[in-house]
Amino acid sequence: MNIGDLGLLFQFKRDQKTVFITVLAAAVCLMGSIFLPTTHCESFSKVTLPCTVKTYGNAWDGKLAFDLSGNFDAVAIMDTNGTLLNMRQSNSSYQAAYQIAPDLLMFQGEPEVDGAATAPTFATHFWNLTTNSTTDFPNVVGHHDIQYDPVNHTFLTLQDYIRHVGNESVLFDKIVQLDAFGNVLWSWDTYDHIPLSEADPFNLTTTLNGQTVVDFAHANSLDWHYADSIIYLNLRHTNTFYKINQTTGTIIWACGQFGNFTLLGENGKPLSSLWYHSHNTKEVSYDVFTMFDNDIDNVTNPYDCYSRMIEVTLNENSMTAYVSWSWEAPKQYWNPYGGATLILPNGDIIGDFGDPSHQYPQNKPWDFNNTGAVFVEVNPQGQIIRTFTFPIGWYVYHLEAIINPPHTAASISPFTIGIISTITIIIVLLGIVIYRKWRAT
Repeated sequence: MNIGDLGLLFQFKRDQKTVFITVLAAAVCLMGSIFLPTTHCESFSKVTLPCTVKTYGNAWDGKLAFDLSGNFDAVAIMDTNGTLLNMRQSNSSYQAAYQIAPDLLMFQGEPEVDGAATAPTFATHFWNLTTNSTTDFPNVVGHHDIQYDPVNHTFLTLQDYIRHVGNESVLFDKIVQLDAFGNVLWSWDTYDHIPLSEADPFNLTTTLNGQTVVDFAHANSLDWHYADSIIYLNLRHTNTFYKINQTTGTIIWACGQFGNFTLLGENGKPLSSLWYHSHNTKEVSYDVFTMFDNDIDNVTNPYDCYSRMIEVTLNENSMTAYVSWSWEAPKQYWNPYGGATLILPNGDIIGDFGDPSHQYPQNKPWDFNNTGAVFVEVNPQGQIIRTFTFPIGWYVYHLEAIINPPHTAASISPFTIGIISTITIIIVLLGIVIYRKWRAT
């Protein structure tokens, strides 16, 4: 190699370095524009929540997150002594909230989005509880529930639409997987899988824009096992929840009034259904699910009016299902809409009997003091350990326990981890390409 060749080689290497730096800078800017949503800090004007806490035993001490509506709409974080720790308040309602990292809460709300939803359709947000900053995903919209895959940075939620079937207008639900921009990556339609013959016999309807439509499925709960491509979907109006293979789109099994399982009562005899119009169905261990049994439109006893927290255990060998644990609230807490059942870290179970009033025509005569939302913590033996009581008019749809309290301002959000991982991959790939070109010379 002569001096001229060496000069060309050094020039090539300088050009490669320039290209590398330029491409890397462009990649960083591109990834930042793609993955960094709008983030802003929030102010918090401390108010006092009208919540009365009574403790009757060795209760769990921690923090609760929940949506709240009444005199104002908010998503709130309160300790178990009833002290409000933080709150986001707006003129929008809120729905599901989940802790997805030690200092990160995901919630639906702000704003309500126009659509055909039976309940309002909401945008999605991440709330950093340490920095009190919010990352907004305005195009990730849905109703009733939201799930998040931190590996692929995608969301799973519910959306609904009106379809004309014969002479009727029917409201159907879709499960949709969305990216951070709201692009639909995958969807699953109840119309394609759930027959109209399973419609509620009480002929449930809703009014949208002055039009009465059949409220057929009323999907209200998702449990996404994204690593296994499994989705559990709860349909309130069919009294059934479904195990769905996300890869194939097929229903693996259904459990409930229209399921594959024989439903066994306390005496071991088959029943038509073990719950009525449930909410918040989640798998807590293999084939064991907790849910909130609202007990409305109970075909065996329409005026039963006793909401319950229940645990349902499935046996996929015998294809049987039964209620393996339950706590039935007194009629004064009957909760026909909304609600949640949550196992706490100490093994107690807390229920969200969250309706703004518990007095309805179905559960008269009424001989109790009426209240708004009530949280009830009970131990596994069914003893009431603690109650949280709001005044009439205050409503809570969903309840979440903050299991790992915020402890460090250095916590990294899942999206930041994704950005770092992506940039690292780009650097490695570019390095390999440049190295091979250099060796080839």
